[in-house]
Amino acid sequence: MVTQTQRSPVAAGGHDPRWMDVASRVMSAQAAWHRLELRGMERVPRGAALLVGNHNGGANPVDGLFLIEWYRSRGMTDPVYVLAHEFFFKHLRLTPLLSRLGVIRANPTEAARVLRAGAKVLVFPGGDADSLRPWSARRELRFEGRQGYARLAMESGAPIIPVVTAGAHESFVVLRQGQGFARAVGVTKWLRFRSFPVTLAFPWGLCVGPAAYLPYVPLPTKVTVEFGKAIESTAHPDAASLSGAVESAMSERLRALYAERRWPVVG
Repeated sequence: MVTQTQRSPVAAGGHDPRWMDVASRVMSAQAAWHRLELRGMERVPRGAALLVGNHNGGANPVDGLFLIEWYRSRGMTDPVYVLAHEFFFKHLRLTPLLSRLGVIRANPTEAARVLRAGAKVLVFPGGDADSLRPWSARRELRFEGRQGYARLAMESGAPIIPVVTAGAHESFVVLRQGQGFARAVGVTKWLRFRSFPVTLAFPWGLCVGPAAYLPYVPLPTKVTVEFGKAIESTAHPDAASLSGAVESAMSERLRALYAERRWPVVG
């Protein structure tokens, strides 16, 4: 349980211990459902760092399950702030809830503020392009050339910690991503989503477009999360070089983790 004395050092948008405790109980059940396995958390240094993860599972918050063990072992003295799409704040109006859970808007100003305060930021550069990639591409990383996270790391001087998750994208099936259709109907322009997917998910069955963003009951796929070695942002001349190094390292580990799996879902 998170106590008041363990409050985050970041004043604005901090973690509410009561809400964090509720979230931890709910997510613990999901972690058991997914037979969550964590590797390499001891590699993550204390203090400011940018955790960069691959994104999976669409509306299934499976990529954040590692935070349960994080707070059990480190408490709120080493908090992680999760960057989330503007859609959840502006259109769904979830700010009061998300702010209590340490979830903040995905913009450079907010992220830089957290890093300057000595805390950690978790970012998924691929966004929905990554989390709604087709089933056939589940072993791939799809950041689509985004380098904003690399610029943020270089400007703040914070190291990048790769967080590679395998198996999570087998919690449902993406038949088609529909990026071309998303552009054609204006979803990309107006909502900043790059996907208009067709998925199979329980209990909805076949889902198209907005229906694919509904919460669903995930398949009991085994999920493995691996923390990589720190990549020093100051060791690279520009964002392109840094992002290239990060993507290369993460892609290699993602392929290796999937190579360990004998069967989809089963692991």
